Amino acid sequence: MATQISSDIATEVDITARKNDSFYLKVTLTKSDSTAYDFSSYTHAFLLVENSSGETVRNFKSSADSVALPNVASAISLTAASTGVLTINTGSANMNVPKGTYSYNLCIQNAASAPTEKITIMYGKFKINN
Repeated sequence: MATQISSDIATEVDITARKNDSFYLKVTLTKSDSTAYDFSSYTHAFLLVENSSGETVRNFKSSADSVALPNVASAISLTAASTGVLTINTGSANMNVPKGTYSYNLCIQNAASAPTEKITIMYGKFKINN
């Protein structure tokens, strides 16, 4: 029997939020031995929410770039990255999304590395309730 190796560390987690409410989610990343995953060398993070056609519904970003919806700048904080904590926080105006079930990927990215390193840490369904 062959030995199996997987570089996929992503965890499937379904998220539910309410339309037009503020959205706050604090994620603590841990390694298989339950110690904190230090991702302080990563420069960006994003939570990409897409509909069934693959169109972006929201893209919550850590960067402060001036962007318009569906992109939401400065919605992710990496200030506690050395302790494995990533925080997503956005106001109600950014959650004006039609009721429904979407898919999402939460990724961290190190744009300073060559090539750019991107790791999906969570994925799943992103449900919006009225």
